[in-house]
Amino acid sequence: MTGPKVLPCVAALLVSALPIATAATESVVFQSGDDGYHTYRIPAIVKAANGDLLAFAEGRKHGGGDHGDIDLVLKRSADDGATWSDMQIVQDEWDDPAAKITLGNPAPVVDKTDPAHPGRVWLPFTRDNKAVFVTFSDDHGATWSPRRDVSSTGMHPDWGWYATGPGHALQLTRGPYAGRLIVASDHSLRGKKSWGAHVLLSDDHGATWRVGATDTRAADAAIHPNENMAEELVDGRIYFHARDQHGSDPATRAAAHSSDGGETYDAPFAPAPEFVTPVVQNSILRVAAVDRGDDENLLVWCGPGQADARADLTVRFSRDEGATWSEPVLIAKGPAAYSDLVLLDGPALGVLYEGGPTPYSQIVFRAWACDKLSE
Repeated sequence: MTGPKVLPCVAALLVSALPIATAATESVVFQSGDDGYHTYRIPAIVKAANGDLLAFAEGRKHGGGDHGDIDLVLKRSADDGATWSDMQIVQDEWDDPAAKITLGNPAPVVDKTDPAHPGRVWLPFTRDNKAVFVTFSDDHGATWSPRRDVSSTGMHPDWGWYATGPGHALQLTRGPYAGRLIVASDHSLRGKKSWGAHVLLSDDHGATWRVGATDTRAADAAIHPNENMAEELVDGRIYFHARDQHGSDPATRAAAHSSDGGETYDAPFAPAPEFVTPVVQNSILRVAAVDRGDDENLLVWCGPGQADARADLTVRFSRDEGATWSEPVLIAKGPAAYSDLVLLDGPALGVLYEGGPTPYSQIVFRAWACDKLSE
C-alpha cells in the first residue's frame, strides 16, 4: 500500500474527533449472551491472506471473570467488517467441554513468508495461564490443527502466570531476522508477587518456539511491565508497548526496544508518561513506512483516553517511529477497554474493541475509510 493511499486517511483522522465518530462503519461482532456465552472479552484481529478479517475473542460461558469455563472463539468477515459469520469455536477443552478450564489470550499472526505454507495463520494462546499452546490454520481460519503444548521451550520453569499478547502478534520483515514470528507476552514468578514482559518467538515458521527477551520486576519496582504488543521499526528494531501494572511510577504505560529481533531488550522497560490511559491493554499498528514506498513513517496507538476509567477509546499517531506521539483523538465515546488494530483495503483503519452501552457487553468493530473521513 503506497503513501498517497494511506496518508489522506491518517490526515483526516487527525483533524477532529467528530468526523471520525460520524463517519465510522460499525458492527457488533460479539454480543454478551449470544451463542451460549455470558461474556466475550479479549479481542484480537488479523487480516488473512485471502483478505478475510479474523476476529478472535474469549467466550466466557458462565460469567465475566478471567477464570472459568472459557473458550477461544472466532468470527470472520469477507467485507472489511460490514458483516460477520456465525461464531466458530477454535479452542475448547475438547475432552470435557464443561470443564472450568481457561483457554485465552489469543495472539494471532499471519506467516507471509513460509514457502511451504504461505498465509498460514498461527494462534498462540494459553491454558489456565499456566501453559502456552499453538495451533495453526492453512485455510484462512476455517479449520485448525490440533493444539500443541510448547511450554517446555516457550516458558521458564519458575514462571507461574503466563499470557500471550493479547492482540495480534508480529512477523518481522526487515534485516537478518526477517520471517521471525514475535509474540509479545507477559508472566510472573511462581510464588512471588511479580510482573514481567517477555518475547515468545519462532525462527522456523512455527515448528519450534522459545523464549527471547525477558524483563521481570519485583513488587517494589517502579514499573511492572505486563500485557504488551510489538511493532517493527524501519531501522529493524522492535518497539514494545506495555501495560504498567501498578508500579510506584504514576505512568500506566511502559516501553522498550530490541535491536536483535527480540532476543533481548536493549534496556529494561521504562515509563511512558505521555500516554493518558488507565491500567489496561492497548494496541499499536504500523500504517505506513518509507522503506515500503510510503511518503512517511506512521504508527498508530489505540487505548481508552480516561486516566482512571476504561472509557472513551482514542488513537494517537507517531511519525518518528514512536519517539513522540500526537495528542489523542477520540474515536468511540463510552465504555472501552481492550482493543486491536488492523489495516484494511480502501484504505481504512479498523479497530476491534471491548465496548457497548455497558462495560464488556459487546466486542465492536469500527472502520474509517479515507473518502468518508474527508467529507
